[in-house]
Amino acid sequence: MYKVIVILIFTFCSSNLIAMEKVLVPDYVNKETKSPWNFYENFEGGKLNFQYIKKSKNIGNSPGKKPYKFKKDPDGNTFLSVTVKNEWNKCCGKNFYSERAEIFTKKKNAKNKEIWYGFRIRFPENFKFVNDRLMFSQFMNEFKNMKKSPLFGMNLYWSGGKLSIGGDTGGKANISWNLHDHVKYKVENHFVKKSNSKNWQTYSIKRRDQKEISILNCNSLSKENNTVSNNCKKLEKIDFNSTPLGKWTTYKIGIKNSNTEDGFIKVYKDDTLIMNYLGITFGGWKGTYKHTFIKLGPYRDTDTNGNGYPDQTIHYDDFVVVSDKKTLDKYLIK
Repeated sequence: MYKVIVILIFTFCSSNLIAMEKVLVPDYVNKETKSPWNFYENFEGGKLNFQYIKKSKNIGNSPGKKPYKFKKDPDGNTFLSVTVKNEWNKCCGKNFYSERAEIFTKKKNAKNKEIWYGFRIRFPENFKFVNDRLMFSQFMNEFKNMKKSPLFGMNLYWSGGKLSIGGDTGGKANISWNLHDHVKYKVENHFVKKSNSKNWQTYSIKRRDQKEISILNCNSLSKENNTVSNNCKKLEKIDFNSTPLGKWTTYKIGIKNSNTEDGFIKVYKDDTLIMNYLGITFGGWKGTYKHTFIKLGPYRDTDTNGNGYPDQTIHYDDFVVVSDKKTLDKYLIK
């Protein structure tokens, strides 16, 4: 009997050690603006502690939990492998679909909250890019009948040659993309890299109430007339490392979900600041706000040729959501 009790106690304690960890909010954090989520998940427990995309009113051809596998590296580290296949979890149209395999946090009210989240990510050595959009993380402010982009999405285009980060900070929630809302509310940074290049380079930026400003446009302005625009002067050129396939990289994202100028979106790749937007992040919305949540996993458009894109698998580890960068840094050491 004594041995049985010892075994049960050991099993219980061990399972707690590898379960999702609740992170305490430091005393120095403003309790009014603290993140509604505060946790750390290293996936060592081999249990899917998050919600995932399922068949619903809008989602068809759902494979359930099949896309989500726990795997180990040679050093014993456990990570989450997420796979999207042709027409898996497809949505939302008659002739045009998107397909996905994503995990996400509980949906909560995050208005006027400061959230810092991060994760490690790896694209396997045999990963096949396609000449289309591939989103691999989202911070979504969702409204009723939402048809706009998330506040913050991380997207790859051009067969992996273009990285776009950012999204919609306002607009008519139930109306799809339109030029007026795009110019007035979109906030994005765009980067490109040449084939086999080791670096991403700034391509363009987009800020609220501005058209997209590109390096090419700024370089082509007439030097004879000294017509370098004020917007071009603000275009900060950022170069940072491009992580090879098969290698882990770390992203840290800070978001102040605010309808005033104290809002921000800050993004670090391996501790290099690649986006530093300061301003309104939740303003000018027309619609009924429902909740906010954070997603990890591949989200892509379907092949318009009808042949279907190849399977795409992405690895994730050390998913953290907290209330301040100092705490996030403790969990996500480069």
